[in-house]
Amino acid sequence: MRNNHYQLDKVVILSRHGIRTPLQNTLEFLDQATSFTWPKWDHPYGYLTTRGGALETYFGHYLSQWLEQQNISFSPENPQLFVYANSLQRTVATAQFLIMGAYAGHDITINHKYPIEKMDPIFDPALEDNSPEFKQAVLNDIELADKTHDIFKNLAPAYQILSDILDYKNSQLYATHQCALADIPQSLYFEKHQEPALLGALAVGICAVDSFLLQYYSAFPKDQIAWGRIDSLEQWQQITQIRNQYINLICHTKTIADRAANKLIKMINSLVANDQYQVSLLVGHDSTIASLLGALDFESYSLPNQFETTPIGGKVIFQRFCHRQTGQYYFKAEYVYQTFEQLHTGQALDINNPPAHFELKLKNANLNADGFYPWAEFEKRINITNNQ
Repeated sequence: MRNNHYQLDKVVILSRHGIRTPLQNTLEFLDQATSFTWPKWDHPYGYLTTRGGALETYFGHYLSQWLEQQNISFSPENPQLFVYANSLQRTVATAQFLIMGAYAGHDITINHKYPIEKMDPIFDPALEDNSPEFKQAVLNDIELADKTHDIFKNLAPAYQILSDILDYKNSQLYATHQCALADIPQSLYFEKHQEPALLGALAVGICAVDSFLLQYYSAFPKDQIAWGRIDSLEQWQQITQIRNQYINLICHTKTIADRAANKLIKMINSLVANDQYQVSLLVGHDSTIASLLGALDFESYSLPNQFETTPIGGKVIFQRFCHRQTGQYYFKAEYVYQTFEQLHTGQALDINNPPAHFELKLKNANLNADGFYPWAEFEKRINITNNQ
């Protein structure tokens, strides 16, 4: 069998929102962590920016071309496309811009359940269970991940670089803790109806690194991107590991991922079974993607030409193929994302200047000779009975 013997017949796209401003709840960390003044943004905190909208429009244009290349096209009368976003400005707006870039003029509904700025439970990482037993299981996962990969030890160089960039020694945070940035004590914030958080060095680190990345992706003047104190890709690579490990520990580890992704997995299961839609687009967050990939047992990965493991605007695309001769179904998943450079330069995307594609691997599953998984391998992972 060759790859041209397969026809793509069902697609579920899970997108992280596009470029936004820093989040309101990070401002306290940001102000305390440095002696410098943070640059101002011209959008409310946590909102998709104008540039973020433009880049998502480019991405939507590319996705429509990619689907057309896969012999999937829509008519205004029968779009066979379902769009659903978390009810926040940045996620709804991302969906709107994606569809505008892909199918401007088509009457495609951008579905969301609640008034803007109210979290939808499907995408909400807030805890429904904060029992001591569940909290201990999460702590055990974090401890095991650290013991297996020496996470905190390996982050030491990144913390030193970040400390120097922030001028941390002259900050309010240093005056409070009187210790190195890496040594600020960690604790697990674990309250019902709240998003879990790893307070301490990782929390400070992710807030600062996230802000620097957003400045870089937004093409701020060089002297405003981390106050001109990052001058190499190696520094970016190092400090972004702090962000990646925070997302890994608080979203991707198995106990918390299974709970956080439960409702989303049920939704994906129903969309796959629904013959009305050939393509479904869901728009959420980095936590959404990390939890889903953890719950479905995908292998760990590193994305080429991108330092983030859940890059802003990136899309995980679940694909079902039908083998033309046998009628059997097969599965492939790809992370499709703008590279570090594409985001910074704001490049227009199309089939001749595509985003990066990276194939994701399932744990404990075997590819066939053509590089596809049997559909049953994915189907059993999204089966509702396995995710009560």
